[in-house]
Amino acid sequence: MSTREQVGRLYRPTGVKFLKQIAWSSGGKQVVSGPEIDLTHPIEGWRCVFKMRDVIATNNMTTANPLGYLNMIQRILIEGRNERKKGKASLWDMDLGAFTIFQCAFDRDQKKPFQYNGISSVGAASAGTELAFEQPSTPVTGFFNGTTGTYDIRIVFDLPAYPIGVPPYLRPGYMIRAQEWKDSLFMRFEFPTIVNGTTHALGTDNAATTHTFTSFGSGAGSPTLDVYALPVFMGQENDAAIVPGYMSRIAIPVTVLLQSAGGVNTSLLTLEKSNTTRVAAIIGVSTVNPFFASLSDTNLTTAGVFVAKNRTVRENVDIFAHKQELLRYYNNQPIQGVVPFEFLHSNNPDAAYDAERAAEGTVFEIRGTVAGVANALGIFVQEVENFKPLGAHLPA
Repeated sequence: MSTREQVGRLYRPTGVKFLKQIAWSSGGKQVVSGPEIDLTHPIEGWRCVFKMRDVIATNNMTTANPLGYLNMIQRILIEGRNERKKGKASLWDMDLGAFTIFQCAFDRDQKKPFQYNGISSVGAASAGTELAFEQPSTPVTGFFNGTTGTYDIRIVFDLPAYPIGVPPYLRPGYMIRAQEWKDSLFMRFEFPTIVNGTTHALGTDNAATTHTFTSFGSGAGSPTLDVYALPVFMGQENDAAIVPGYMSRIAIPVTVLLQSAGGVNTSLLTLEKSNTTRVAAIIGVSTVNPFFASLSDTNLTTAGVFVAKNRTVRENVDIFAHKQELLRYYNNQPIQGVVPFEFLHSNNPDAAYDAERAAEGTVFEIRGTVAGVANALGIFVQEVENFKPLGAHLPA
């Protein structure tokens, strides 16, 4: 086969492949186990379709959380045994709200990379109406306002295996294949506990507010989450010539350090010393973690990234200087509460910050200046490349 034909067959997505439908329940957990994740062909990630009806009755909620029904998936955990690592590896571990904001910050488009359907422009119930097409900005609004009504909600999102925003020719370097994972992968979805008349994932109820959760468009049944794989045909010759790496995206909550005033170089989080493509700090206030009651640009006022005591990776400066990176390189609006640290300005994963080369015993960390706010919450997300992809289409 000619090189031209091989290149043409390198990346051919074939649409979605249905894996499983799982039922949402308050406080529940559901698993898609290894044998249910079909790796007959390599996959470039997963697609999830969450559908539900929430009837809010009697009284409006007192306050509604800004990310609305994104908070109905409290944790997405994808793990398995990777043959290159010779051990357990985590691909995802975060809540849907944090992931959505992280993806919006670094996706190379002004338009939101997800569907969120069933609300009006002010966040009230409106069947069949899609959330504004633009990325979230400042303030983050429109997801939900907590007024009484019947909310038929559909949320569709992708969980890509490749670094967010990279071009198609680089994506085969991060395919999930049976050769590396066999049937060890599993996906676990955890859902929040929601008790009427209390503070929970959606916000704070009036004492008389009630929520009744049923299947989409119906007064019976349960909300559902449909899970699909995203297979890619590569051809046997290409598949044999590629050895993929894999991406890990882990969210770490920080509370105490953000709840009292700190000096200019307050150490906020020790990062993993790995090949880091980007890091984001999502800052706000929460009384029920990990759900933000509000997002804030005033608690963490400066931030930076460092190795060892004084080696600067990103200067500890005004967070709005860092936020400008989203406008300059992605033409995206800065997002309330999000402090981005980008290392893929060239859109090439080989440009990532290789913290693995830092001297043994040194610390890779985020520092900043904290005003200190009661009930402050920070969710710090680090996207890491594990093992360089190998293949004939890639540089040696």
